[in-house]
Formats: sequence, structure tokens, C-alpha cells
Amino acid sequence: MTMSAELEQSHEAERWEYALNLLAARVGALMGADRESGGGAGHRRGSGLSTEDVEREASSPAPAPVPGLIPWNALPESLTILAEYLPLDLTDLAIVLCAAAPSLDSRFERFYVVLNNDADARGPLVSTALRMAGISPLDSQARSRFRPDAPLMALGLLDVGPSSRALVSRVITVPERVVAHLLGDPTPEPSILRALVTHDHELLDPSLLPEAPPITELPAILRGRPGSASIEQARRYVLDTVDVEPLILDLSMIEVDQQQPSALVRMMCREVALSSQPMIIDCRMCSADTPVIGLVGEFMDLGAPVIIVTDIRRDLGTWTRRALTLSLPSAELRAAWWSALAPNADPRLAQIATHIDPVDLLRSNAEGDSIIVSRARGSQRKSRVTTVTPSVRLADVVLDGFPAIQLNELVDRVRYRSTVLDEWRMRPGGSRGRGVTALFAGESGTGKSMSAEALAGELNVPLFSVDLASIVDKYIGETEKNLEEVFRAVENEDGVLLFDEADALFGKRSDVSDARDRYANIEVAYLLQRIESFDGLAILTTNLRANLDEAFQRRLDMIVDFPEPDAAGRKLIWGKALAGFPEAFTDEDLETLAILDITGGYIRAAAISAAYKAASQGERIQRRHVLSGAKDEWRKSGRLNFPDHAFVGWT
Repeated sequence: MTMSAELEQSHEAERWEYALNLLAARVGALMGADRESGGGAGHRRGSGLSTEDVEREASSPAPAPVPGLIPWNALPESLTILAEYLPLDLTDLAIVLCAAAPSLDSRFERFYVVLNNDADARGPLVSTALRMAGISPLDSQARSRFRPDAPLMALGLLDVGPSSRALVSRVITVPERVVAHLLGDPTPEPSILRALVTHDHELLDPSLLPEAPPITELPAILRGRPGSASIEQARRYVLDTVDVEPLILDLSMIEVDQQQPSALVRMMCREVALSSQPMIIDCRMCSADTPVIGLVGEFMDLGAPVIIVTDIRRDLGTWTRRALTLSLPSAELRAAWWSALAPNADPRLAQIATHIDPVDLLRSNAEGDSIIVSRARGSQRKSRVTTVTPSVRLADVVLDGFPAIQLNELVDRVRYRSTVLDEWRMRPGGSRGRGVTALFAGESGTGKSMSAEALAGELNVPLFSVDLASIVDKYIGETEKNLEEVFRAVENEDGVLLFDEADALFGKRSDVSDARDRYANIEVAYLLQRIESFDGLAILTTNLRANLDEAFQRRLDMIVDFPEPDAAGRKLIWGKALAGFPEAFTDEDLETLAILDITGGYIRAAAISAAYKAASQGERIQRRHVLSGAKDEWRKSGRLNFPDHAFVGWT
């Protein structure tokens, strides 16, 4: 029986229907022949076997292989095309056809109950599938097709189980994703689809890519920080080698089972097989507990055509020797990226955006937002760190003299660290990173937190504020683990990391009198080491500078002391706080308010309190509202004897 010319031009679903009908007719003939010859058991496994049934089976020969069952000349194209780009032969295709049949035609469930002689097995047993393919289950080459590293199993095209059964008695099933593909549906698994990243831009010119060690074979491992163009390097290799656009998957978007990474590896290999596209797996943003070593081992054992991209700091165990390390581009090359890919962006960002990849520049939004802020806003981050988009700049901070100079110097340190540390090679030895660490010390309300946000605004980068309540843990070792999570979450971003009230974490080490002192000292020692290797801008604020460990203060790049504002400073702060109501306050009014010896934090709180009082009365802010708010903050600061004589007529 051969396919007609009309069928050859028909829809794929019709070709499957034709092939399944042909296979069903041949299986029916086989069952009829078995019945006429007296073969088959009167009872099926799963419904009980009598002694007579067992004796009859023992005295009968095993079912022989049956050639001619598989309709080779009628196989649908979606099945045969698998063998064109996958290491599959005709026997593999026959096994896939037999196993997929129950998912496409419910009659085959009943057929296999009879052929398997097992009422509980609604798919073909291994022995049944081999028999239908005309092969004996005693053939070692045939049995090897069900090894974990064989193409059918390694590529996730089949599931065979349960493992408690002998191999020939295991049931073969085809995952629904494979069945859908055979019927013409290219949609990946939902978890894979969610993590796929679209790169629809043209390849970068080779002159825009930093030098990198050559990839010689797949699977391969690339180690590089964000900003090293590692995805572009991997993409160029795939396109230059096989001229096929690779799948790019962000592994941080997938929940990975730490105990069973092999299930995820099989799922990814299945997508590679069905799409006939190599895959680039981006692990750089994965959490510290993601079993990357296990995943790498699985891919290496299977020889899958994948490129695994990891952060350079991630431990890969023995696979480190197989990894290729990518370096960050020079300042000139990074500037060329920004000039070519984001000509309308702030050119100063090229000096500090050491973790921005070319694809980030290509995806920059058209509204003119900072590319760095947009990237950080779209990144996943756990609740221990809050991402803040800065709303103030250094010009909004009322600070004079040496502290103001220091803040501007901090901006310069961040902008020119690539020049100083990388090009001029002024980088300190040891494990010291490329980061900048500063301490802001001063009384409450003197502008420490606002200055940290203003620095982020001046640099046009996000502010990452650490939630200390979620960091400190009563269980030994958990605080360090939480801190490592914080550093990992932000060190692949260009931003400002803020530890507010840092003396809670960076306190002085004490003499060891019990186990609690010992472990508290270990926490501080870990922080000293980790803050030194941090690559970003870290700012710590404290009201009690004397409480900080001296060894930590030595590691600081800069200590900024924030003084309480004088009368002139308080007048400027009041003016900024009430700038939206110029008609209500004269210069003399601001001078009167400056008499109150309170810090900028209290001044801002008094202005906010006045605004609420005015709003509740359906009015705009007037002098009486500000006076009332100022009295509230005066009392809040613990002071008595408010200078009412200076505010005669304000009520």
C-alpha cells in the first residue's frame, strides 16, 4: 500500500491519520493471527493470573518480532524530518511512532493492552515496541536505545518507566510537547517559553566585540560578567558555525529542582532537538543556590549543543577547567558601543556602565530614561533589596564646604575607575574589587540617606536599599548567607548599594566570652572581606561612627561627616521644602523659620505635616500650617520651650 499523490500534498494531520489507520490495520491482523494460533493469555496482568495461566505462558515461546508492521512508506514528514537533523535511525522512528500512537488515536490503548498482555499498560512496553519494529528484545543494540545517554532518551523524546520494572516491561510514552511538535505546533513548554529571550537585532560588527578565547566545540562554557558581551560572543559563534539563530534562555526565570536537575536538562535538550537550534543558557542572574554545577555536568554528559554562560564568580567545580573566561571591554570599546548603539543616551553613562551589554543598549527605551535604571527596574530581585529610581540630584542637597567636595569626588571615583584601575593599572592587590565604599556619618536628619539617593541620581543609576530586618537572622550562618544574596543581587548591576544604619551590621568585634560572641565576630569578619571585594558603589550610613569596627573604617575609600545645618543652611532647606508655595512665604519668613535649631530631616517632616493640615482644611499651605508642623517636629525631637515669641502673628 503506497500513499497517493493527493495524500502527499495533504495536511500533516491527514497524513498522520493515514499512517495510524495503516498501522492499526496491521496490528489488528497481528492480533487475529495470534488468536488463531492460540497465542495470548486468557487473563491479563493486573487482573490476576491463575496457576494455569502462568503454566501456559511458561510453556509457550515468547512473542516473535514481526517485520512489516511499520508503514515506512507512509510516515508523516514531521516524523521523518527528525532523522534529518537528529542522530536517529529508522528503528528510533518506529519506536517513536508506536509510543506516540495512543496520544493520537485512543484505539491504540486497547491494542496495547492485548499486545502487552498487561491491563495496566496503556502504552507499548519496550518489548512490544521492539517486536512491532521487527527487532528482538534480546538484541543488545536495540536495548541500548533506551539508555539515558541514547538519543531518544537524552533528547527527551521518550519517557520510559516505572524504573521498578525490568527494562522490557517498562511502558514507553511520548511527552505531549513532542506529540504537539509532530502535529505542527512549535510552541515550547510554558516554563521554557517564559524564559526565552528574543534577540532580533543584527550581529554586532566583530570590531565591537572584545577579544575572547575561541570556542572549539559544543557544549561549551563561557564565564563572564554582564558587560562582557558574552551572549553576543556565543551568538556569533553559533551563527558563524551552523548559520542558525540560537535559542537564548534566561535560566533565572525557571524554577530549578536542586535535587533533580536532570528533568530540566531533558526539557531543554528536547527544545533544542525539536527546534533544531543550539541553545545559549544564561546563568549569570541565577541565585546562589541554583545547581549550576549539576546542570553543566548533565549537559556535558549528554554532549548537548548548548553554550552555558555563567558569572565569573560562580564556582563550577571541576568544570572550571573547561570554561572560557571573557574579559570586560576597555573604556574605549565601551564608549564605541554607546556611540554606535545608543547615540541619544547620556555619554557619561559609558564611563560607569561596566555591566551594560550591547543588547541592553539596543533595547533602551525611547523616552530617554537611563538605560541603567531601566535595566535594573526590569531585573528580578528578592525582597532583601529595594530598587529606588532616584528623584534628587546633588544640587538638591543643601551641603557646603568639605562634605560637598567629598560627594563630588565620589562621583569622580565611580566615573573614572575604569581609567584608573584598568587602564592605568592602579588596582590594589589581593582580593580588593573595583568598587568604591564610603561611610556617611552624622546625626539623624542631616541628609545622609538623601545624599546617597542624590549620588545615584547624579550618576543616573538606581539606588539599591538593603532591608536590614531581612538580613539579620538568629540562626548561625544565615546572616552571612543573606548578605551574600544581597551582594550577588546587585553586583551585576551598575548602581548604588545603600546600607542604612550600618552599625547594626558592621559593629566592633568584641572579646570572645561565649559562642554568641564568636559567631558575631565571624559575621563582622565576613562583612569586612565581602565589602572589600564588592565591585560597585556601596554607601553605609550611621549615627554612631564610633561603633564601627576600626578594620572596616580602614577599608573605606571615603568617610563623609555630615554636620548639623547652621542658620543659613536651615533657611535654604526651608526654602526648598516650601518651594511650591512662593506666594505664602517671604524671605523674612524663611529667616524666621531658620531660627529653629533642627536638622533637615525634621524640616522636611514639618513641611509634609503642614501640607496635610492645609489639605484637610481645603486650603493651600499658609504660615499657620507650617508653624503647627514645626511645633510637632520640635516636640518630636524631645525639646521644650518652643520660641513662640519669634512667630508672633503667624497664627
